[in-house]
Amino acid sequence: MKRMSVTLRSLGSAQMAILFLLISAQFALAQTPEIDQAKYQVLVDQSAKAKSILQKAVADHPEDASLWYFLGEVQIKRGELKEAEISFQKGIELNDKELLNTVGKGHLRLIENNAVEAKKLLEQAVTLSKSKNIAVLKAVAQVYLTQAAYASNALALLMKAKAINDKDEEVFLLLGDAYLLQNNGGLAVTSLETAASLNPKDATPEYKIGLIYLRSKNTEAADVALTKAVKIDPAYTLAYKELGELYYLEKKSKEAVEAYEHYLSLTENPEPAKLRYAFFLFMAKNYVKANEVFKTQIQKLDVSPLTLRFYAFSLFEAGDLAQSQSVMEQYFAKQVPAQIEASDYKFYGQLLMKVNQDSIAVEAFEKSYILDTTQTEVLQTIAETQFKNKRYEKSINAYSRLMKKRAKPLSADHFKIGQGYYITKQFGKADTTFQKLIELQPNISVGYLWTARTKSQLDPDSEKGLAKPYYEKVIEKANPEKEKNNLIEAYSYLGYYLYLKGDLQTALTNWEKVSALDPTNEQAKEAIRAIKEALKGPKPPKQK
Repeated sequence: MKRMSVTLRSLGSAQMAILFLLISAQFALAQTPEIDQAKYQVLVDQSAKAKSILQKAVADHPEDASLWYFLGEVQIKRGELKEAEISFQKGIELNDKELLNTVGKGHLRLIENNAVEAKKLLEQAVTLSKSKNIAVLKAVAQVYLTQAAYASNALALLMKAKAINDKDEEVFLLLGDAYLLQNNGGLAVTSLETAASLNPKDATPEYKIGLIYLRSKNTEAADVALTKAVKIDPAYTLAYKELGELYYLEKKSKEAVEAYEHYLSLTENPEPAKLRYAFFLFMAKNYVKANEVFKTQIQKLDVSPLTLRFYAFSLFEAGDLAQSQSVMEQYFAKQVPAQIEASDYKFYGQLLMKVNQDSIAVEAFEKSYILDTTQTEVLQTIAETQFKNKRYEKSINAYSRLMKKRAKPLSADHFKIGQGYYITKQFGKADTTFQKLIELQPNISVGYLWTARTKSQLDPDSEKGLAKPYYEKVIEKANPEKEKNNLIEAYSYLGYYLYLKGDLQTALTNWEKVSALDPTNEQAKEAIRAIKEALKGPKPPKQK
């Protein structure tokens, strides 16, 4: 695949990669086999082994002052700054003409933010070497490359080194780093490609090219470069780590997990990366395994609220609801209140619903809604839950808010809030609401049914027949197979109302329809018997 030129606006973690590779590149300056071994161990993230190899090399070659420099640089990488100081000093005492140890001391001063002393030592090493010692030029450039502010200093030295030897792979690797710090991704990639052509068996150029493309969001090119790196060297630890991050960005969960597992199996210190691994497992929906990792991570004193939150999510997905609730409560206790999100309370509410703690769940949903009032689905859940738990006034309140939030209230909203009004005996409001439901759904029976019921409550003696036209509509619209009970209710009302009005024959017809729908209906049987008796008229008096 032809690589494209890149211009970066931000460095991301490029400096960290440079600092890491700085150490490994420096090892190429030495000629002993032990240095080659140590160099490789650093590349595969095994700095403890590199340190051990160098300590043995120092013992085996006491006359070589440069070995103290390489040992000191590994100690810097491991954060052992006092030990590095001692190593550089021993190298100077052994041979003060070996200027690499002076460079090492300059590196330490720069880490300590003593820029004046650092530059003094670094310039001293360059001056005394008369800018002709390529090893010193590269070593000083590597120190400068640990801070973006000194990128131009490093570039000037590397150009001198290139003039001395334009076939030195390491020079082009460092040029790639220098151009990257100057946000010139195109020249950085070009330099690294040259390094790759000089040593095709070295995975480092491809790895660093992959980093550049990854930072510039060119994931396709990054994938090609990083995959090539691990093909060249299947043990190139950090390439697997970056591939994992790349696949995570692309939501390729299976590939991300596999790449990170390679990284964890190769790195010297997998513990800091385990939390990231847990997130990858979560994305891959391997919740059981993710929970095993999360469980160890939350034991740390500095556990982040984010870790607790995702552990709670993962436990929920795995079906461990009780533990999920416990961890989520730890999250709320640890998180800064202002940083708790609406989605946190929403998830907690859903979790509480699952464990039948509806009252607390509603409180959580209300908190979620306050933080994000666009969540009509949350408001609907509140309304439905309150209705289910027979808290009708609170349900009415929630449905009222919901209907105001919607661009166009739904038929279901009118139906539920109408029922709430009906149950709480607010029949006037119920009537208005159900009339609106009829307007929205004129071809189904439910609006007519509940309007009829409401009208019956407003006309308890059925003297005005307020419910009559609506029950007639129920009969017209109802599905006989699915709404038999509703039809029985409608015919019963009409039978009773018409009986009161003296229309006995029509009343009888309606009660007979009730009996046809439900032959066991005792009310219908009694009404039919009574009406038939009435239709026969009064019995004549007995003759004496």
